[in-house]
Amino acid sequence: MAVAFALVLSAVALASPGSAAVPERRVALVIGNSAYTAVPPLANPQRDAKGISAALKRLGFDVVEGYDLKMDEMTGIVREFAQKLDGAKAGLVYYAGHGIAVGDENYLIPVDASLRSEADLDFRAVNVQLVLRQMQRDERVNIVILDACRDNPFAAQLAAKSRAVTRGLTAIETQSASGILIAFATDPRATALDGERDGNSPFTSALLKHIETPEVSITTVMDRVRADVWETTNKKQKPWTNSSIIGEFKLNPTLKLAAVDPGVAATKTIDAAVPMPAMPAASTLDRAQIDIKTWEVAERGNSAADYRAYLEAFPSGQFATFARNRLASLEAAKPVSGFLETPPGVTEEALKKEIGTAQTETAMKLGAKDRRELQARLRVSGFQPGKASASFGPSARKAIQAWQKSRNIPETGFLTAMQVSALNAQSEAAYQAVLAEEKAAAEKKRSRTAGEGKAGGKATRNVTYDGDEMYRRDLARERGEAYQGTTTARRGTTSTGYQGRVRTREGNSGDSAGAAIFGGIVGGVLGGAIGGGFRR
Repeated sequence: MAVAFALVLSAVALASPGSAAVPERRVALVIGNSAYTAVPPLANPQRDAKGISAALKRLGFDVVEGYDLKMDEMTGIVREFAQKLDGAKAGLVYYAGHGIAVGDENYLIPVDASLRSEADLDFRAVNVQLVLRQMQRDERVNIVILDACRDNPFAAQLAAKSRAVTRGLTAIETQSASGILIAFATDPRATALDGERDGNSPFTSALLKHIETPEVSITTVMDRVRADVWETTNKKQKPWTNSSIIGEFKLNPTLKLAAVDPGVAATKTIDAAVPMPAMPAASTLDRAQIDIKTWEVAERGNSAADYRAYLEAFPSGQFATFARNRLASLEAAKPVSGFLETPPGVTEEALKKEIGTAQTETAMKLGAKDRRELQARLRVSGFQPGKASASFGPSARKAIQAWQKSRNIPETGFLTAMQVSALNAQSEAAYQAVLAEEKAAAEKKRSRTAGEGKAGGKATRNVTYDGDEMYRRDLARERGEAYQGTTTARRGTTSTGYQGRVRTREGNSGDSAGAAIFGGIVGGVLGGAIGGGFRR
């Protein structure tokens, strides 16, 4: 007990202002483009960006910000951000404005852009990969938040000249690097709402509501943002995230320690990164705070038992929907040997909220056989994953996206355990029929091969060719021999006294015998006539 008491005292001493460690440096880039010149201006991006910039400054970020930027100004501010990132432990990018996707590339559009062809994007827009490369030069936590999926007239202009142009943004994969989170205002290839004039977009409004919540991980923040936007837009817009962050990253990290004196009921708050304003002391946590704490514990454990425990304590809690969805995902992942069972409790509503990522696929531990089976199931369901392979190539990813679109699932091209179960249930009858056909074809082939093996060489001796038959018949006539076919061996006698072995067809012995008699008579007559002539 004395040791524990000493540890608590040490923690309080280390957290005191006199001995506090220097906070880890965090840098943010914030851009808001509204005043477009070639297309109608947008109402809210500049306001959205200024609100996020203010919140990040309160959270201790060193913010590089710019508004209504032209092309050269955008590249300049990205360069400034890259320079400030040197040595930082966290980097964050927030962009509000027009964005466009061409193939697998996403572009942020400056206010002076005039796009007449796909080639213009390389010189008049900023590729998101340019920004990501600056962020990934060092090991750090990187967060990219794009509220750039608004209804886009640039996309409409280019779509007539390029098939690769699509609405919204295309999904960005994060499995190639750890420590990065990508967030879109809505699903890839979908359009986000700009919101009411003189306000914020639905996505940024929800982000401003939750971004400064103390002691909450960034993934939890985005979960809450997604739930708020889904409800406020009447289920028309669902934000999308993809993360490879290992562990927890908190935008507003705080450490709360109970006072050393048991008689003191106040809670001392120590913030390692942000000077927090004085808060009124409270003797106990209210139910909403307990709800949040319980959810965070369940989320860290990420087990079915933890989520059940949360639901038992808070059946109608703030995170009850997420708990049920994650519980369903974990239960769907149970059958490791195959994916033929559809777990109970999976609903279309839950399926639509499932977002596939590289992490959800990795967690399923799919083998080469499993991946080939899933590609076969996509094929029998009417989608084209290309040639079956031990891995999911570009064609397979496109087929997964097409299937996800058909089920109103976020089109990420990556699967979750629940989605695999749904695909299996959808394709089971057709898939089993294909397996039965393949088995029957294999059996038929084996039977035919076995029959040919028993026949041995006899099968080839019955084969005749019209050209050979005709040649042998003509040759026999020239020699005055009786030609009797090419299969059965028998002796033949000619008018010249020649005895030879000839073969006849088994099925035409009558015809061959008649031909032999006729040939013998004709040969004898011709031979006699010719011989008599020479004697004269």
